[in-house]
Amino acid sequence: MDEIRILQQETEQLRAQVALQNEQARRARNELANENRRQLQQLQAQMQDAVRRHDTEAQARYERLLEQHKNALERDMRSELAKSDEQYGRLEQEVRRNEQKLEQKNRELEQAIEELKKDTSRRNEGSSTEAQSYIDKATETYRVINAKPHKKFAPNRLKIYTNSIQDSLQLMKAGLYEAAAAVAISARSGLERLGCTIDDKEAEWERTYDLFAMKLQYLREKAEQEIADWQDHVHITGGEAQKALSTAEIAYWSRGEYTSVLQTLDRLTDIDRGICGKPRAQYMKQADSVSEDDLKRFIAETEEADKKLAQMRELYKNRYTASCERVEWGEQLIDFMTGEIDLEFIERLTGHRKASAEVLASKEHTDYVRMILGDPSIKEDMREWLRIVFENAAGARIYIYITPVESGANVVNRIIMHIEQGGRVREEYSRDIYAHIIEALGVDSEVVNYAADVKELTVSTNKAFRETGKDLERVTGA
Repeated sequence: MDEIRILQQETEQLRAQVALQNEQARRARNELANENRRQLQQLQAQMQDAVRRHDTEAQARYERLLEQHKNALERDMRSELAKSDEQYGRLEQEVRRNEQKLEQKNRELEQAIEELKKDTSRRNEGSSTEAQSYIDKATETYRVINAKPHKKFAPNRLKIYTNSIQDSLQLMKAGLYEAAAAVAISARSGLERLGCTIDDKEAEWERTYDLFAMKLQYLREKAEQEIADWQDHVHITGGEAQKALSTAEIAYWSRGEYTSVLQTLDRLTDIDRGICGKPRAQYMKQADSVSEDDLKRFIAETEEADKKLAQMRELYKNRYTASCERVEWGEQLIDFMTGEIDLEFIERLTGHRKASAEVLASKEHTDYVRMILGDPSIKEDMREWLRIVFENAAGARIYIYITPVESGANVVNRIIMHIEQGGRVREEYSRDIYAHIIEALGVDSEVVNYAADVKELTVSTNKAFRETGKDLERVTGA
């Protein structure tokens, strides 16, 4: 037993030294990460106002700090500090050496305990009072660790020490006091190491959660600001009822991207409420509490939604503006062609592209035609081309498509003209109509494209032109 006491003392001294050095290293690592976190928290209070004011400089700084904080969680902080801090590097080396010594002493202690447990000839040797004292200390340490979220951060590890304490009690009953004391000493040592592991993992979870919460709040502020920006864009104001209408409009013109962002935001907000809805210690013990890997996945989803919001921000507004221009151009063409050159307007062949079955079934389409247009039976897609058809006195039909062409966030309208003439195509007449379109709209010549050959249009590299060509092929039977 003397050998075990000596090993115990050496082990406890090493454990205390390693614990102290680990705490010093942990403080150094936390200082590096927490400085950035403090800046984030200071900026977080200002972010709502920065988003409202479109303060890109403040937002860029906040986003940069968020990314730095994320990198600090993901990268090996030890190696980063070791590179920049010579004192920290020496401390880490000393910690590793002492941890190796501690592991060796623990192995020696466990081996000595095993030998003592097998030596039944030493029954009734040692003090039962001393053994009971070691068992009580191990049991008290067990209670402390059992109160921690060990199932979450160290599943099935506590059971090992439960069995060890039970073993020590059995050895005590058998009169093997020295062996009982030794097992209790070993159990307490292991429990203390387990407690440090759980504390470290819990602290890492908290840091990851903080990052998730900050990113989620930032996304929420930007998603809400998008509604105010849209209302400014279309020159409307209003309360909750108008907010619902604006949400439907943004969803429609973004082709469902805004809906996707809101769905992600709502789902992650529900998860966040679940985390915050109970005291943290109680939440951590729930079987369904989220893991650190879950939080990292939620962070990635938040970032993806934020990226989607940024990509669509200008595009959907430009789609709307281009759609208004198509309607305006259509009205100007009808007025000019019927009033100035006496063409007949064929209303039954005029209109926006028919929505596909997929679009008709989408929530953004059904909400838009019901809430904004007030007619759920509408099956046209206002985001697509507008076809206007005229006929001259000779029976030749003039098809004019006002087609949106997207490039990045930009949306420009292009006009495709086709004249369906019986017999030989009159090039002079085609040039006249081409000139009339330019005159009616006051646009540059590159905006208007004359498509004499429908087949050629159907194989265009420009998707918008290609789709227009397919419709021309369908309506003209070309």
